[in-house]
Amino acid sequence: MCDLDKIRYKFAGFKSPDDKWLYLIELSKQSVPIDPDLKRDQFIVDGCSTVLFLVPSYDNGKLYFDMDLGTRRLPSISLGLALLLKKVYSGMTPKEILAFDTNFFNEIGLNIGMTPTRANGFASMLKLIRRYADVFSKMSD
Repeated sequence: MCDLDKIRYKFAGFKSPDDKWLYLIELSKQSVPIDPDLKRDQFIVDGCSTVLFLVPSYDNGKLYFDMDLGTRRLPSISLGLALLLKKVYSGMTPKEILAFDTNFFNEIGLNIGMTPTRANGFASMLKLIRRYADVFSKMSD
């Protein structure tokens, strides 16, 4: 089962809408802090209600992402959402990221019950990941 299928399976098993938020909180507890030297303004996700760093790295034609909060206040749904994006996108080529149908996140139910502030932050993270993919795809052409 690929990572996307595992994520679909996990979210399909939630018995109540609140279960997905509890899962994201648990996911945030598994977060590993990034190197403090990477916590630079250039990596801050604009549009997030919390200070969230999204740091790309490019290796062997694939993009990888590390995420961390400005202040380590765990648990955090925001960090859980970021780590979910990391699960989905890390290890993809830039072209795979750009071709990925973001409706996947609606299919697993993230659009249901998300506060406007979190939805805005999530959309900002997606936009930034796609922007990095666009930049790196042009470098690899």
